[in-house]
Amino acid sequence: MKPMAVGVFSHSLRPANPDELFRQLAQLDLKVIQLALIDPVWRKPSVTSQLERLLKSSDIEVQASFFGFPGEDYSSMPSIRETGGFAVDFQARLAIVREVIRLSRGLGITAVGGHAGFIPEDRRDPQWAVMMDRIERVADEMKDARLRLLLETGQETPDGLLQVLNDLGRDNVAVNFDPANILLYGVGDPIEAARKLAPHIASVHAKDAVLSGKRDVWGTEKLLGEGAVGYPRLLRTLREVGFTGPLIIECEMGGDPLHNVGHARDRLRTLLGQMEI
Repeated sequence: MKPMAVGVFSHSLRPANPDELFRQLAQLDLKVIQLALIDPVWRKPSVTSQLERLLKSSDIEVQASFFGFPGEDYSSMPSIRETGGFAVDFQARLAIVREVIRLSRGLGITAVGGHAGFIPEDRRDPQWAVMMDRIERVADEMKDARLRLLLETGQETPDGLLQVLNDLGRDNVAVNFDPANILLYGVGDPIEAARKLAPHIASVHAKDAVLSGKRDVWGTEKLLGEGAVGYPRLLRTLREVGFTGPLIIECEMGGDPLHNVGHARDRLRTLLGQMEI
């Protein structure tokens, strides 16, 4: 994979099945993906067999798979804080992660990502120890399977996430950096966050957004280049700090997914081309 290769998160294309996903990838001329195994349908044996066949017969590279859970409520900031990741129903959600681990190994994928859920920054908060113990268990099971765990940036500030990584002390845990989430959750500045988290960033979700300006109120996602992330500066920063992973387009704002992803692809390729001049 070339440094800063442009790819796409399969969930953003909303394909009905693997054949449709691969047709979309061909139409978009994208060769790198993150594979969403969030919907149980995509974990069925018939579907994973189809994925295995298509991957073996193509030059598509899967950088990571992703987990997600039923019952996660993204209708508001407080609701996702209470229902996201490993915060609730841990045993049931751990079983889903184990299934994703097994399928990822079978497909030759080497990393698994997702939202761990809200982790308090105050170590004196009782929930801090609960969440750290659960993330440690997941990380250790992934290491046993020779997989990296990619923690998606979300509700934690950059300093808070650094604290989590340092306290975990696991060499198989890295970050899937989503600069738009920094704005959507209102937890910092994307460029500053990229610099702070740089040694740990394995991949980037190429997404854009603007702040809400209100406490505990979601920001608004925008087409890439039309939000407040500042992609020319972000890409320069990523290059300066030595990032060589992929730029994975993620778009959850509705509308035509092929149009939205194609727009992001063109913006990224233009900006990357300008950096090479």
